[in-house]
Amino acid sequence: MYFLIIAHPKTLHIFATSKMTETQIYKISQHKRRIKTQIMKKRFLGLALVLTAFAANAQTAFAANAQPETDQVALNVKLHPIQTIVVNAANVDLEYKTKDDYANGVTVSQGDHLTVYSTGGFTVNVKSETPTLTSLLPAAAAKSISSSDILITSAAGTTNSLAGAAYETDVPLTTTGAQLIKSTTGGVNKNFNVTYSHKDNGDLDTFVNKYFKDGDNPTVYTTNVIYEIVAS
Repeated sequence: MYFLIIAHPKTLHIFATSKMTETQIYKISQHKRRIKTQIMKKRFLGLALVLTAFAANAQTAFAANAQPETDQVALNVKLHPIQTIVVNAANVDLEYKTKDDYANGVTVSQGDHLTVYSTGGFTVNVKSETPTLTSLLPAAAAKSISSSDILITSAAGTTNSLAGAAYETDVPLTTTGAQLIKSTTGGVNKNFNVTYSHKDNGDLDTFVNKYFKDGDNPTVYTTNVIYEIVAS
């Protein structure tokens, strides 16, 4: 049996000079379908490559030409004032124990007595809660000591002091109050020394007759000293 095969890019023609069996026809048909499938796969692959390249070029061009979007927000830092003051002692005692004490007065220094935290400049004022120091001892009920006889002096702290502050000396202790420390700058936990003194103003008998026997206990006269800090 002789066959004449004519190959075309899109079509495969097979001519037989004699009658073919159904099996032969089926095999030829299957072969044609495989060829068509291969051609379609190659076309699809080529199209996919072209589309991929086009998409990549389009994305690159868009990225190159796109303008960035911008917006803005106002950021505020708001600083609120904080002033705190701590007295680093529960009591301060001016004790008269000798004749020299009664004759010349007594002075007591308290290192790092005040601790201040302040945002920005501040002023520390000092005052007495009452105009006089009084005693709880019944026998001394009629006696008192003037608060203004007590003098307060401030100074830079022994540790962590604040540079540039202005300090007052010998400030009389009154109920109206007076400036003790002033600073144009703030600080964190800055310390200040304070000195308490009491003078007899030349009168040797100022306190001699203000003592009343109560066993071995001294006669105690008391007031509260108030420190105030304000922004300045």
